[in-house]
Amino acid sequence: MSLRFDVIGAGIATSGLPDWPALQAALDGRGLAEDGKSPPSALLSPRERRRAPRAAKLSFAAAEQACAMAGLKPAEPVAVFSSGMGDLDITDYMCRTLKEHPELLSPTRFHNSVHNAASGYWSIGAGATGDVTAISGWRDSATAGLLEALARLNDADHPVLLVVYDDLAQGPMRSLWPTEHAFSGALVLTRAGHSKPLARLTADTSNAPEQHDALPDELTARIADNPAARLLPLLALIAGKGAQVTLASEQGPGLRISRAET
Repeated sequence: MSLRFDVIGAGIATSGLPDWPALQAALDGRGLAEDGKSPPSALLSPRERRRAPRAAKLSFAAAEQACAMAGLKPAEPVAVFSSGMGDLDITDYMCRTLKEHPELLSPTRFHNSVHNAASGYWSIGAGATGDVTAISGWRDSATAGLLEALARLNDADHPVLLVVYDDLAQGPMRSLWPTEHAFSGALVLTRAGHSKPLARLTADTSNAPEQHDALPDELTARIADNPAARLLPLLALIAGKGAQVTLASEQGPGLRISRAET
């Protein structure tokens, strides 16, 4: 597969990198933002924010930034939410409660335990009536999510919102998913031809190993920490750092992404 496409919006949400300007500052060598936090979702009411799982809040933080940068209402693009583990906070809660006091299991938290909870909340909060998909590719979810988003873009002429996210693990789950920082990254993609894209790129399938230009140490550490942060080199490429990135996959094809002429 080879596809030219435009990126018209981008967002990021993780400790020290609460938004796109913070990422640009880090790429310029100015370090991470101290105590930087993303603002609460504008799509959810205070009551909904209290009920929403952590995965929804994490993914919304980047997704809303990307849509705002693209100048789109959140309901406009079709959306692909990709996460290896979904909401690890609820997974830990469910396992502990079922083991110790199953009669105390919260119906609300049980309702939010499904892998597509974040994408479901997006459908409701954004008022999205188009397709909103949730997928998982384990530690390859960044690559798998981008492949899915590009396939959607190739099939129909409409913007596609890609959201890649994974929380930090709680309790015994840390032995399975030993992350220290939650991470969410989002992109709004269109077919090549936008008048002022953030970046115009070409994607080709590839079986090559992961590869990208050198990044500041703080960002390299995040890539190693959380599989969702494997999207970081692509975000850096979009921000103007480097000319090519290869996102590998252990379970299927990877992607080689390079700059295209605007």
